[in-house]
Amino acid sequence: MNHLAALADALDNERRAVTAEHALLRAMSMADRVAAGFSLSPLDIVTTEHRSKGRVNVILRGRDLNDAFSPGDPVVLAPVGRPDEGYAGRVEGRDEATIELRVEGVPEGRGPWAVSRRLDFMVMDLQKAALQRAERLSTPLANLLLGYEKPYRPDPYEHAAFANLEPAQREAATLALGATEIGLVHGPPGTGKTEVLVSILVALKDLGEKPWALAESNAAVDHLALRATAAGLDVVRLGVSSRVGGAAQHLTLEYRILHGARAAVIQSLVRQATKTTGMELIDMRNAIREEWSAAKREILQGTDVLAMTLGTLHTRGGDLTAPRTALVDEGGQISEPALWLLATRVKRILLAGDPHQLGPVVKSQDPRLELSLLQRLVQAGFAFPMLTEQRRMRSDLMALSQHTYSGLLRAHPDVAERHVEDLPGVLPGPWTEPSARFLDTAGLGYDEERDPLGSYHNPGELKLLVRVWRSLIESGVRPEHIGIITPYSAQLARIRAALPGAEAGTVNAFQGREKEVILASFVRSNPDQELGFVADPRRLNVSITRARRLFVAIGDSATLSTSAHYDRLVQAVGGGYTSAWDFDEG
Repeated sequence: MNHLAALADALDNERRAVTAEHALLRAMSMADRVAAGFSLSPLDIVTTEHRSKGRVNVILRGRDLNDAFSPGDPVVLAPVGRPDEGYAGRVEGRDEATIELRVEGVPEGRGPWAVSRRLDFMVMDLQKAALQRAERLSTPLANLLLGYEKPYRPDPYEHAAFANLEPAQREAATLALGATEIGLVHGPPGTGKTEVLVSILVALKDLGEKPWALAESNAAVDHLALRATAAGLDVVRLGVSSRVGGAAQHLTLEYRILHGARAAVIQSLVRQATKTTGMELIDMRNAIREEWSAAKREILQGTDVLAMTLGTLHTRGGDLTAPRTALVDEGGQISEPALWLLATRVKRILLAGDPHQLGPVVKSQDPRLELSLLQRLVQAGFAFPMLTEQRRMRSDLMALSQHTYSGLLRAHPDVAERHVEDLPGVLPGPWTEPSARFLDTAGLGYDEERDPLGSYHNPGELKLLVRVWRSLIESGVRPEHIGIITPYSAQLARIRAALPGAEAGTVNAFQGREKEVILASFVRSNPDQELGFVADPRRLNVSITRARRLFVAIGDSATLSTSAHYDRLVQAVGGGYTSAWDFDEG
């Protein structure tokens, strides 16, 4: 089986795994479905608004809606009594008390209602089709990706846009720009990867290109788009507006059309359409569509950079004119099939990421999907220049991850010695120093527990975490400066219940983010010393590298230290080690 056929086979495995998990979740009680983030219930319909093409927008209200649902998620709206037999739709938006859906059809019947996840394999089907098309390709890019040509080290291409980059950044930028088909950039946390990528985009524009800027997540695309805009580039953010962050809304295509050169004409036609009927209304709607299409065409032709997620490229990018170069952030988090649609359309791909952060999320645990294209290319021998000067972590926090990066990282002087106590209003307290802490529960009997859904939690660790969090708050640390990380959703749910004002997430969800203070609960504590996926060193590395000034780990060293990576952490904190036996109960 050739490489592309193997990836297609892996997608089939993933489809079966997703389907099996979906069936398992559907069979649960409604309470368990809600706890698992599979359903929201009970809900009441607040408003129903008719839209074009028979679609309907529905706003529903509930109490304490969990944040498991995001704009764009495929869902079904149905009465609670038959929660999987209803109206197919997608999430348009949500907050703590309401969720807005766009569904096909007018909901009928009495509530209460439930919103549940719906299977949707559209993107997976498009990825498989791209793999099949790629089998017929014979381009320099495809030949390199498939190993028909040997990796090469690009000739550096210097450009004025790189003048203010520090040496490691400049080397990475020149090698990426000099790559004719594949360029890679290794950007550990806090090393200015976005600065390098924006400099490359500026250089590409100067060289006459109109590159695409892509990433897996909307947050990463928004960040890159905003930074490129600040650098003077004209960026259009493609995608569903409800999935774009508020700060980037003015970059969306819809906003640009409604505030652009043709906006007045479009608005006038819309007002006239509300006053007409019959054939005249049809003509008016056609005129609106023509003006909208013309405005879209003009904006896309005039922009410097198109920014979008890979999902948007798959579902909405068919009519886009492909550029020569696509720049992709979060490369280590993207499964390889997601990038083959790109490889069939462009001549050069510049991938940036960090293989020491978490990789693609794969239900089937198929190694062919868990290995990102970025990792595979690095293993094949492609040049992978690493950025080495980091501006996130103080020096002793950075030291916790130095082994991962072969000791090459160095802290910029601006961050090397900063302390939690340098933050406004913070006074010395029992947990403000030193910057690297490990609160050890070994010997206390704080064993992990497993919930009905198979996720782990640890009540003893939760108790300690709450006390540390409150101690930091009493020392003057503001809640928004603290992030709480845990590997398991069951522990996360209990953290949020115990600390409603705290910002908490799973390790996966916190990847790409940072906080002044990170509290990490590792949960696993058992006589068999089993770690499960907590043993993955990338999960530990992500946890550590979210912190700017203070990192507090809570865990059972007797279980965790069966992994050399956690044992190294326990040893590295030095004077920051505290046994929970000695933790003052007062």
